[in-house]
Amino acid sequence: MSKIEEALKKAKNNSKRKNESPSENNLNTNNIILGNNKSIVKLKTSSQIKLMKEQAGISDEELNNKSLIIQSLNQSKITDSFRNLRTQLLKNTKDENFVVLITSCTTGTDSSFVSMNLAAAFAFDESKTSLVIDCDIDAHHLEDMLSLDYEYGLLDFLEHEEVKVNEILHDIGIRRLRVIPSGSRQSDECEYFTTERMKVLLDGLVERYQDRYVVLNSPSLSESADTSILIDLVDYVVVVVPYGSVSNSDLDAVLSKIDKSKLLGVILNDVPDWK
Repeated sequence: MSKIEEALKKAKNNSKRKNESPSENNLNTNNIILGNNKSIVKLKTSSQIKLMKEQAGISDEELNNKSLIIQSLNQSKITDSFRNLRTQLLKNTKDENFVVLITSCTTGTDSSFVSMNLAAAFAFDESKTSLVIDCDIDAHHLEDMLSLDYEYGLLDFLEHEEVKVNEILHDIGIRRLRVIPSGSRQSDECEYFTTERMKVLLDGLVERYQDRYVVLNSPSLSESADTSILIDLVDYVVVVVPYGSVSNSDLDAVLSKIDKSKLLGVILNDVPDWK
């Protein structure tokens, strides 16, 4: 082979590699997530985050109205609490990415505040990205919290194969944070979270990017059998406990239903600000 031919071949190969460079736009995540798990190639997110398409960021006032923590308020006790929670989670998991389930121990306790703000704390870090999946399919607290307007969500994806992953991922105006809303329930008898499609979705979302942290927002253990099913699918569980509303025996009864190897801890919510 002549030097000219070698040069042309090298240039062609370099061009091919350049065109195959992953980005938020050209990654075929639909096939990866719904294909053979062995074919998933984990990518370093820090080099891809800059390529993520972001809609215009929402203002601090809008964040406050949606009960979301604000990165610029360094002295905020709530913001610092979620930063500390993020740090503890990373320490306990040795900085490996994971799927964490946020649930509550009593009926009627909304865990979406903790789910969204924990994800927001991860998104503060420019080398990390986070994703919240709303698995509280009857309450829709998270959708109301964010004032979401969307066509497809989690249940639509689980029930209809023609709905693709990129159609259920929604940008809410917070950099490096995405949300999958619960979607539309078609049947009260359908066991959505026991399907292979749900398991493969979670595996793909985590394994695709090593710096993506997935937070599942779920109803309380005492409220829905779905939460027990979801616990089997996640790496870790955090339980939200409303301050002053739960006895020790009731809390112990709830915690006993969770595998100790998955239980990361308990968060007290609505703690009074003592003067």
